[in-house]
Amino acid sequence: MANESVQYPSVRWFVLIAGVLSAFFAMMAGMAAAPLMPVISKDLGVDMGVASFGIMGIMMVGMAISVLIWGFLVDKIGIFKVMISGLVILLIIHLLYPIIGHDYNTVVVMRVLTAFGAAPGLIVIEPIVARWFPIKERGLALGINCLNMVGAIVGLTCGPMFASMAGSWQGGLAWLSVIIAIGIVYMLFVWNLAKNAQTPVTAALEADTAPSENFFKMIVRNPAFWLGLAVMAFSNWANNAFNDLAPGFFAADPPLGVGYGPQMAGQLASGNMFGIMLGIFCGGIIIDKVFKGRSGLLVMIGFAANLILYNGVLADSINSNLSILVPWLLFAGFVNPFTAVGNQYFAVRSFSPKIIGKVAASWTCISNFVGSFGVMAGSYALHSTGNYHASFALVAIICILGFIAALVSRERRTEIEMANGKTQRA
Repeated sequence: MANESVQYPSVRWFVLIAGVLSAFFAMMAGMAAAPLMPVISKDLGVDMGVASFGIMGIMMVGMAISVLIWGFLVDKIGIFKVMISGLVILLIIHLLYPIIGHDYNTVVVMRVLTAFGAAPGLIVIEPIVARWFPIKERGLALGINCLNMVGAIVGLTCGPMFASMAGSWQGGLAWLSVIIAIGIVYMLFVWNLAKNAQTPVTAALEADTAPSENFFKMIVRNPAFWLGLAVMAFSNWANNAFNDLAPGFFAADPPLGVGYGPQMAGQLASGNMFGIMLGIFCGGIIIDKVFKGRSGLLVMIGFAANLILYNGVLADSINSNLSILVPWLLFAGFVNPFTAVGNQYFAVRSFSPKIIGKVAASWTCISNFVGSFGVMAGSYALHSTGNYHASFALVAIICILGFIAALVSRERRTEIEMANGKTQRA
């Protein structure tokens, strides 16, 4: 183990931060529009359900397709080229909002392109951890990825704040490009540092000239792939739908919503995101230290808690009292990522670094399609019923199905994790 720490260069931590920043900008760009939904829908002349469907829901479809493209490119052209390319796209799109962002259909197209630029942030962390970190540090590295949630907090708070300062929501989103530009500079700096650094894993990948087994044939007979995919699909539906619905619910005037307005709604959602950040950090540690590598237990706890906490915000006794609502959202955020963190841990323990980029991309692609359908279904329910109750009921059903999937597959997941953990250590 002492030799292992020498073989893994210290630049790995800068590489990890680059991956976290990639996810940071994905979260920031995706969530900045959520608390602005009432303003955007009014400005573009569409109702809240239609605005949410096009600006958040269709974006998720774009994300689902995009992650598959970027995931295969990670294994072909490298992590840094993928991350920097995505950020350049985000920079251009945000600069264009004040110029062309005044028509609903145009804005929907821009959000699809935003999804394409943000997608690398959703799939780079697993390849980075698998290639740049020794086994004993992987739980910690996945936990540090919690800092990407600061991006969601920045988006939720700076989106409304910048919009107020700029006098329009388009100008507010354009100001986010300054933050993105700083990220590009950092990525280029770390890429230059990492060019001459190698780990035992990256060196082995370079030395391996054997032809790769057909990826799609391999996953068909690999139960680990399908177990992880099932959990991730349900997790994405529940979490994406809640993160899309909640800010609008808090911002909209009664009787549709609670009536806190865009800025307060953004702050409330930011509290939820801060809880998510803590949950991501603690999730990997809990698996390592408490559950001894058995991720299925954490996934089950996550689905059960989400079922209760997500739907609890509809209760007047909770949403009308900030002294209750704020800690409620903080705790809901804390358990929110248990399902996703459990699956990331499962992926790192179960798949070779040679294919983990493709696995992460395939999982994220398919589950984002499911998640985008969840956002659209919630938006349609909101449009059809004129209230949020049916939308949140759909989230509850998905949490129940996710818990059942995790329960049924728990023993098999643990068996795969333990077997692969021993193999990797050997």
